[in-house]
Parts: sequence; C-alpha cells; structure tokens
Amino acid sequence: MGKDELYTRLFELVGYMLTSARGLIDEPQLYGPFRLIDGVSRLCGFLGEEETGYGDFFISLKKKIDEGKFVVMADTEAFVKLLDEVILDYTKKVKEEKPS
Repeated sequence: MGKDELYTRLFELVGYMLTSARGLIDEPQLYGPFRLIDGVSRLCGFLGEEETGYGDFFISLKKKIDEGKFVVMADTEAFVKLLDEVILDYTKKVKEEKPS
C-alpha cells in the first residue's frame, strides 16, 4: 500500500472514530466497546497489508474480530469472551516480540 492510500485510510479511520464518539452519547452502552473493536479491526486491515513483520498477526486478529463482533447484538457474554480472547492474543504477541 502506498503512502497516499495509507493516509486516506487513516483519515477515514479518524472520521469513523470522531463520529463514533459523538454517536455514543445517545447510543446503548455496548456500542462503545463494539465501535472500539471495530476500529481495531479496521486498523488491522491495513496494517496487515504493510510489511511490518506483523502482517500475519494483524490479518489473523482482524479475522477473529470480524467473525465475532456482531454477537454483541444478541449475546453480551460471548462478546466479552471475544474481547478477552483478542486481548490475550495480543498480549501473547507482545511477549513473543519482547526481547529477553
């Protein structure tokens, strides 16, 4: 992905986050965590395309999030479990990357 495309996608993400922040004032409480995890998915989407050494991780994390994020509408417990799982996946990756 070129710089122009990256900047465009980041610009769009900023717009998503800004409008999400405003929308959350009147939306149900669980929309906040949903919008945050959706934002992470969007970030992972374009970070997975970059040559950072983390591409496979970001793609895998995005897939996991996208497969489960809409459960928030019907099953709060399952949504919380998804959040816990992706946090665990992330912390494992941090530990792998941390020098001993």
